[in-house]
Amino acid sequence: MASVEGERGQPSPRPPYPAESGLWGYPTLINNVETLANVPAILRRGGEWFAGIGTEKSKGTKVFALAGRIQNTGLIEVAMGVTLREIVEAIGGGVPDGRKFKAVQTGGPSGGCLPEQFLDLPVDYDTLREAGSIMGSGGMIVMDETSSMVDVARYFMEFCMSESCGKCIPCRVGTYEMHGLLDKIAKGHGTQDDLALLEELCEVVQMTSLCGLGQTAPNPVLSTLRYFRREYEEKLAGNDAPAHGHAAKEATA
Repeated sequence: MASVEGERGQPSPRPPYPAESGLWGYPTLINNVETLANVPAILRRGGEWFAGIGTEKSKGTKVFALAGRIQNTGLIEVAMGVTLREIVEAIGGGVPDGRKFKAVQTGGPSGGCLPEQFLDLPVDYDTLREAGSIMGSGGMIVMDETSSMVDVARYFMEFCMSESCGKCIPCRVGTYEMHGLLDKIAKGHGTQDDLALLEELCEVVQMTSLCGLGQTAPNPVLSTLRYFRREYEEKLAGNDAPAHGHAAKEATA
């Protein structure tokens, strides 16, 4: 809204919410285009029809941008509640070149990375959040055994750091410091104190940032620490993780 008004694109504290005071002080409806695109179909077929798609708490369908180490890339639309395995294997065609599935990141650059044990997880807002990820913008990036999860976390933190509008200190400074720590660890120069500070910063940025970017920016770090901590420990021990530094960027291609 600030950008439309000709101002610097930054969030504002709420309340007041846009529905009460938005563009130029008038009530404003703000939704994703994906949300508004459901309105015509609901008007034609009715709310009961729409409610019959998806899960109890997450209705309808969701569009995902399937990318990374996957046979079939592109945009897909699936009913809420479909499992990650159905998306990765049945729709995506699985991991190419005979390699093994390692993780999938849902929710875009600030989403969490979920390992193989979550392949049968139903995709909806609640279950993804409980697992340490988000639905987010609908990004879905598959990684195979060649991907270093430390490099993955560093790569996505660089994006969040660059995208920070700079209005609030936790996001502006916190993402910068987290990226620096991840870079240090990824290069084999980190210490246990660096890792402890990284985890502390994740909590601070998550709890005190003004908008959703800063609040979710720690997700790639927290999820990789939760499910792939061994790779961080190997870096701290001076051992290279079983992947190359370019793997994270290739996974997003």
